[in-house]
Amino acid sequence: MASKIIRIFERLESPKYPLLGPNLQGLYWFGLWQCGNRIRDGLFNILHLASVLFVLSEFVELFAMEIDLMKILFNVSVTALSLVTVCKTVLFIYYLPHWKNLVNSISKLEQEQLKSNNFKLVAIIKRYTLYSRVITYSFWSVICITSLLTVTAPFLKYITSPSYRQSIQNGTELYPQILSSWFPFDKTKMPGYLIAVSIHIIMTTQGAAIVAVYDSTAVAIMSFLKGQQILLRYKCERIFGLNEVIPTEKVLANIEECHRLHCFLLEQHHRFNSITSPVMILYVLVCSVMMCCSVVQLSLGHLSTSEKLWVIEFTTALITQLFLYCWHSNEITYESNLVDRGVYASNWWRGDVKVKRQILILAGKLAPSLILKAGPVTTLSMATFISILKGSYSFYTLVTQMQENQI
Repeated sequence: MASKIIRIFERLESPKYPLLGPNLQGLYWFGLWQCGNRIRDGLFNILHLASVLFVLSEFVELFAMEIDLMKILFNVSVTALSLVTVCKTVLFIYYLPHWKNLVNSISKLEQEQLKSNNFKLVAIIKRYTLYSRVITYSFWSVICITSLLTVTAPFLKYITSPSYRQSIQNGTELYPQILSSWFPFDKTKMPGYLIAVSIHIIMTTQGAAIVAVYDSTAVAIMSFLKGQQILLRYKCERIFGLNEVIPTEKVLANIEECHRLHCFLLEQHHRFNSITSPVMILYVLVCSVMMCCSVVQLSLGHLSTSEKLWVIEFTTALITQLFLYCWHSNEITYESNLVDRGVYASNWWRGDVKVKRQILILAGKLAPSLILKAGPVTTLSMATFISILKGSYSFYTLVTQMQENQI
């Protein structure tokens, strides 16, 4: 069994894309990485358009819903996440040429670096590539479990709750719904119910897949930015060689190489930040709202076992997604603050005045931090992540105190 799984993972690898092979395969499977096949791309674009219309139907259903706090909180959480997913889809396709330039630039650089005879350099690349694989496959597993629970949770309630089954038979309760959306037909009776459930399953599966492949690709690129800064610091430390003395021409060539790699990383960081920042600001806001909704759902009670399981899993997946972005963005900033130390850790004292002047220019250029932003409002960092958790906990204590005062 394990050997079969390993073979499946190996098929996802691509020598053309050393870091992003599995990620690009996932993007291709679900219609985000479009390669010019008009029929295939057209069919997936129709599916993406249907997803947009489905999210609009969720908002229509939300506004038309009866005043039931638990149902409203549940639907706000799901609808908000659906909105983020649709925004990821639309903006990814809109920025697809920029994504392709970013991916091709990263892959071209790595192909050149992997041909190097420097085993330390190759080891750094393989280390962050392996790390990216672990994160990618682990995150896909979490999203798969979340999607499965989202689809099965309403039916688990039907299976585990005799009173609920009796209420459906008596006509006092409706058939279990996976999501809450508006349809131009009666979704509470057959055959409309089967059509609605089928659409819900398709939209849930496609939405979960979009989240999985988009986020894992973004994290892989952030791992690349972090790893390449470690590699740049390593190169800076060896500008003047180690124990051996190297000619001035070689020293100047090493300085030029450090400049070139740093300019490349600045360009890719700016490109990545510009195409993800619009999604990230919405993502941070929506995560804050959804976590508060989940906390309120758990604190108010009146939930069945299956519903509590779904809320806990949903909240855990949400926190995991936000943590991945904030943690890896924080790591990029941390490593960027250490790059210039490589210059000072080198044997800079061996250089003449001209070379030392070039070294000072390089150190000054490497000094600024690389920071990923969530729109113009905030940055992606662990400080932001902790602030959101604190806000959710404060909201939870407020709701709890309000309940106690009512008692």
